[in-house]
Amino acid sequence: MTPHLQPLAYHLAPLVLLLAAGACAPSDLRDDMPGRAQAFPPIHEQTVIPGGGERRTWSQIQAEQSRAGSKPTTQTREAEVPQASRDSGDTDRPPPKRRRGSSSPPPDPAALPQPPRPIPVPPPPSSQSATDAFKRDLIRPEVDRMRTDDAMGRLDPLGQRDLMKRENDLRQWGDPLAR
Repeated sequence: MTPHLQPLAYHLAPLVLLLAAGACAPSDLRDDMPGRAQAFPPIHEQTVIPGGGERRTWSQIQAEQSRAGSKPTTQTREAEVPQASRDSGDTDRPPPKRRRGSSSPPPDPAALPQPPRPIPVPPPPSSQSATDAFKRDLIRPEVDRMRTDDAMGRLDPLGQRDLMKRENDLRQWGDPLAR
């Protein structure tokens, strides 16, 4: 029976390791926004300060960095201030107000670079003349046949009426041979 239990132990070993690792995991995980699927908790809740220290939010860190970036002498002042006064709530004071705008007058609009002006494009050529030429070429053989039939007396009154309409159409389309 010993050979049968040994493979079972090999299969259970990874499960035991996973359970032990789960027991050692931190228990302070909580969902800040229940009901929403999240891959990871928000970053501003995971701020880690090396060496322990109090927890700060992301906005507090950014405010401190902006204060440090705007005043290069901040480090020297902090060195002069004792540790007890820094812990008393220096981080709660608002960042210094910055002036907006410029003291110099606005630049002359004529001196500013102007956007390029669009080049006017000529309108496309009309296709009306090409259309008229196509219609003339299409109807001219039929009008010529009808004229020949009319000259021989083979056209009835309705055919003569059609001939006059077609000749009028040829005149409208600019046929130089129309009567």
